[in-house]
Amino acid sequence: MLPRCADRDNISIVFSWKFKSSPKLMEVYKSWSCNKCEEVPTLGHLPCLKVLEINEMDNVRCIGTKFYSDDNYKNALFPTLRRLKLSSMMNLVEWKDAKELTTATCEVFPCLEELIIEGCAKLTSAPCHFPSLKKLEISEICSKAFENISSKLTTLTSLVIESVSQLACLPEQLLQNNTSLMSLEISYCSELESISQHQDVWAFCTSLRSLNIYECEKLSYILDGLHKLISLENFELIGCGNLRCFPSIHGVMPLLRRLMISFCPNLISIPDLRGFSSLTQLQIDHCPNLRTFPSIEGAASLRQLVMSWCGVEALSIGLKSCTSLQILRIEECPNLKRILEGLPESLKTLKIGPFCEMLEAFPSYINSTSIQHSIEHLYLNGWAKLNSLPDEIQSFTALKVLLIANFDGMEALPEWLGNLSSLQKLYLLWCNNLMYLPRTQAMRCLTKLHIYDCPKLKERCVEGSSAEWLNVADIPIIIIDEEYIKGNESED
Repeated sequence: MLPRCADRDNISIVFSWKFKSSPKLMEVYKSWSCNKCEEVPTLGHLPCLKVLEINEMDNVRCIGTKFYSDDNYKNALFPTLRRLKLSSMMNLVEWKDAKELTTATCEVFPCLEELIIEGCAKLTSAPCHFPSLKKLEISEICSKAFENISSKLTTLTSLVIESVSQLACLPEQLLQNNTSLMSLEISYCSELESISQHQDVWAFCTSLRSLNIYECEKLSYILDGLHKLISLENFELIGCGNLRCFPSIHGVMPLLRRLMISFCPNLISIPDLRGFSSLTQLQIDHCPNLRTFPSIEGAASLRQLVMSWCGVEALSIGLKSCTSLQILRIEECPNLKRILEGLPESLKTLKIGPFCEMLEAFPSYINSTSIQHSIEHLYLNGWAKLNSLPDEIQSFTALKVLLIANFDGMEALPEWLGNLSSLQKLYLLWCNNLMYLPRTQAMRCLTKLHIYDCPKLKERCVEGSSAEWLNVADIPIIIIDEEYIKGNESED
């Protein structure tokens, strides 16, 4: 590793001579402390060099002949280099391909497996000969340089594309030529409109295991045929504001385990996911124009389902057939009025509400007898009209944690809380008119009471002589507005 230069402000030398006497050098890190250098040193002849990072060389405009070798060197260039990173070279315009230089007739980068280029916004030309490259990470460069680099790649297994300017779609043949690609991530490409112009592009991606698309605001469609991604395990689609329809699947993705669709405000439809037997986690949130939730009937491996900030009005998606479901969150769905199905016996955590403000009670599915002996954590987020808890809760024999929030119409908690013999922790949040707690006997099993922003209840729970203090005095941990009234953080 190169030593940092103490007097970095006065450095403007070229230091390629340092490496001619270091044939066994395995790693070079060009630190930010030499930002006055105008050339990168000659490194291509080092026979043992495996890792090379060149960072923040602001005065370098071209990586050319000297980077590879002197005129007399005829063997392979960078013969053992495995990882190359160019970072924050703000004035780099040209990176010449050794194959195009008259003195370079030998093999170049024969073992390079990982190439990272980031923060080189002015770079417009780059090499295209990387015969062994497996991992490519491109960030903050222009599309022309990316097209050069990727034009002849055939061995990629991982591709990360971030903040590539003027990129309307992926370069022609990129996915077709790299059939071993296992991971593809595209993010913050503001001009991206489509993944590919090839209508059957997914047929070439049978090895793909992870597909992530983030914050591509112009992306208007994703090509159909996702069922051809037979190896796909993880798919995340986040922040694509122009996307209206999720692509048709026309079958089952047999290995898909995790699907996340988030912050797509114009998305109006998602195809059914019936029979996705490997799916374990499904999250769809912040899609306010999504009126219908996809069916998940037969998703026997599903363990966690999250639906929040969506425009769904009714829910009938086959929940009861999801026999492995343990966590269900249906939150912040202001149009939801009806839930037309029961819940599976496997459910342990339920987070629900708020729903349509016109409703005077939670939808009836909470009285499903199938969950009476399985629910351990229940989170109820109410709305203005609610003035009481659902009576069905008193039959939840396994309930350990109960959170009640935004029940502005409720003045008193019911005495039947004492029937919840397993209840250990009670959270009361943002209940502006709540004043009364159950009697001491009903609170006897609690180990923790947390009250936050319930002003009337706070006044009645002052330690000592207040109206409600006797009802809670025996609880080991009491927190009011983030202050430990009883107990401490180490006991919590």
